Amino acid sequence: MTRIVISRCLGLDACRFDGELIEAKWLMELASKAELVSVCPEFEIGLWAPRKPINLIKEEDGVRVIQEETGVDLSEEMVSFSQGYLRFIGNVDAFILKSKSPSCGLGTTRIHQGNNYALGSGVFAALAEKMFPTAVLVDERFMDDNGVDALLSLINRL
Repeated sequence: MTRIVISRCLGLDACRFDGELIEAKWLMELASKAELVSVCPEFEIGLWAPRKPINLIKEEDGVRVIQEETGVDLSEEMVSFSQGYLRFIGNVDAFILKSKSPSCGLGTTRIHQGNNYALGSGVFAALAEKMFPTAVLVDERFMDDNGVDALLSLINRL
């Protein structure tokens, strides 16, 4: 059976920073056709919902994960969790991740540097791309626009 890692906030749990659950109209259909494994890296490192937002900040030594209001650096925790989870998750055919998320965004996450920002991937997403080079990685916008069959078609082409 096709195995897909999905951001937990996409229709499964109200674990977003603002405590909201994101509606995913395609979730039930997908669950009937694939094994879903949910993850919320932010929740897993102890950031409950609702919580203060975190940002990615580009510095000389790389990108840091900083909680906005407190200034707490969560970089080590985020990288450690993400690497450990991805190392032990086993076979994965695809990832459906939350766009714009500092942990899960795929090329849609703001990475701040001074008063400017560039778009890049969140920490978990970047590691998933690196550690699972043959997996299909999409976000909820792809699913909203294209649906379950389009994702399964992409997976089956591999």
